[in-house]
Amino acid sequence: MRAVAGPGRWIWGVSGLVTATALAIPGARLITSPGTDGDNVYAHPQHVVTRTETVPQPVTSLVVQSYGGQVQVTSARVDRVHVTETISYDQGTDSPPVVTQSVSGGRLSLAWEVCANGGCNVDFSVTVPPDVTVTASTAGGAIAVSGTAGANLASSGGPVRATQIRGPLTVDTAGGSLDVRGLSGPLRAETQGGTLIAQDLAAGTATITTGGGPAMVTFATAPEKVSVSTDGGPATLAVPGGPYNLTANSQGGPQSVRIATDPTALPSITITSGGGSLQVEPSGGAG
Repeated sequence: MRAVAGPGRWIWGVSGLVTATALAIPGARLITSPGTDGDNVYAHPQHVVTRTETVPQPVTSLVVQSYGGQVQVTSARVDRVHVTETISYDQGTDSPPVVTQSVSGGRLSLAWEVCANGGCNVDFSVTVPPDVTVTASTAGGAIAVSGTAGANLASSGGPVRATQIRGPLTVDTAGGSLDVRGLSGPLRAETQGGTLIAQDLAAGTATITTGGGPAMVTFATAPEKVSVSTDGGPATLAVPGGPYNLTANSQGGPQSVRIATDPTALPSITITSGGGSLQVEPSGGAG
């Protein structure tokens, strides 16, 4: 079934598209509702279907809205975007949930509003050209993005991993862990309590807040402006070169500063731990 919804927009139904494949995977996923002492009276098996499509239009940006499913986006030397969806839905349902996809002005949007209230789930795995930027949000599902030209990610509690992002990165995990590796654009990150690890950063600016979780941040090149706040969690920051105009406040927690500082220096660092341990040290990167 394929229902056309306007130029550049279509709805994925039960059967495959001309450029897509649909595969029902034998076996079932067991979805349970919270109970006591392992009581699975509300457990119900689900059908699992996989769909894959190559998007025919050129794409410069990707927007994925998930309601709890996982989102994985990887860049590769490809000319077109490839989308794979793993769809789980109740056995009593006649067909998989409808997933909408639209392309407008180079922006590809993926969403499955029908699952917003439960009863089904969609995981997205997307391969994009290297110049594509990504905006992805999940209602608690994990997000992993690699090699894109920039990213804006929100997980509502799920873990987020961002690697080799070549432009701006904004992340809010709402408590989930955050792992950033190899970023070369500016960073804004908030975990609201989750662990934050950021390594091999070449960002000129970074603003990092954990809301109580630990933050371990390492720069490969000297930044221009850095702000780190953990609100009680331990904070460790490693930067190359110097001197830096440093403001460090552990609010009573143990504090160690082992970099060159100068209040008149242009590069600036502000780091507060709210009572947790605080450490600023030199990294092995270039100055």
